[in-house]
Amino acid sequence: MKKTIAACITAAFAANYSAVVAAEEVFIAPLVEQSVLLDIDADEFVVIVGERGHVLISQDGQSFKQLKVPSQSTLTAATIKGDHIWAVGHDAVILHSPDRGETWEVQNFQPELQRPFLDVLFFDTQHGIALGAYGLFYRTLDGGKSWQAERHASLLDPYDREYLESVREEDEAFYQQELESILPHLNRVTAHGNTLYIAGEAGLLARSTDRGESWQRFTVDYTGSFFDIKPLDSDTVLAVGLRGNIFVTRDSENWEYISTCSTSTLNSIYLTESNKIYALGNNGMLVSASRPLQTSQHNPYANPSSCTPATGVETRQVEDKAALLNAVSFNGQTIAVSANGIKTLNLE
Repeated sequence: MKKTIAACITAAFAANYSAVVAAEEVFIAPLVEQSVLLDIDADEFVVIVGERGHVLISQDGQSFKQLKVPSQSTLTAATIKGDHIWAVGHDAVILHSPDRGETWEVQNFQPELQRPFLDVLFFDTQHGIALGAYGLFYRTLDGGKSWQAERHASLLDPYDREYLESVREEDEAFYQQELESILPHLNRVTAHGNTLYIAGEAGLLARSTDRGESWQRFTVDYTGSFFDIKPLDSDTVLAVGLRGNIFVTRDSENWEYISTCSTSTLNSIYLTESNKIYALGNNGMLVSASRPLQTSQHNPYANPSSCTPATGVETRQVEDKAALLNAVSFNGQTIAVSANGIKTLNLE
């Protein structure tokens, strides 16, 4: 496995943002449940985040309350670990609540970077990572009191890595500058035991067995972006992305194409308790697939008018055709977030 070049490039960021907090208090919106909501997570409660710093919480999955948070930056992702919540988003903002949303602090805020965080994952209440556009990758070992930035060159394709190594032989400073400029967007990180998976821009799919300290990029015959990757079991990993494309590997080496005959971008993967697989997409698209998954002849740019979906694959749209971003199972319901707010999906 080719090891990642992962260098800490910034000092710890101070967590005292009182001036920002005073200036950026979120607006409590009367119609927040119908606003653009971008991510959802659930454990013993549900948390939802979205545009303009919107954060909603629910104890029962039916009634939601908007929380007062110290930011108006659009929030793209959230995660729950015990009573702790972390939310990340535009302006490289990282918000934290230690008490199920009762109180909040800004742990990071860097609008000058002009790079959003797109996902966040915590291994426990102390160790977590946040990642995003142009290779943005931060790590904390103290619950977010401090965050350190890393650059992971092994997330690049082999041709870019070869170019960078030739640059590095001549000029380390220019190498670091070039690395920062060409790293791809990191759209989603998921965990399966001690193994992490990343889905990203320009065909990026990668795996780490050491909590993201080093990465092995998969070889996939597709250059479009992926927006989610999820292990289905110890052998099978699924990835979804642009133009309704789905790929699967059963041996961590070869990625096979699954035809959906839809061109709607697929944003996330949702697994039901009955082991059925759903991909949630733009235009209200729901793609379902039954296991064992059947693959198709490789043609990720197929014209839908002359396309046959893989066996067991079906598509349908939700009524308002609003983009579906993510979903969780909670209290016997499937709760989704969309461009038109919160939805309860009837999937079975």
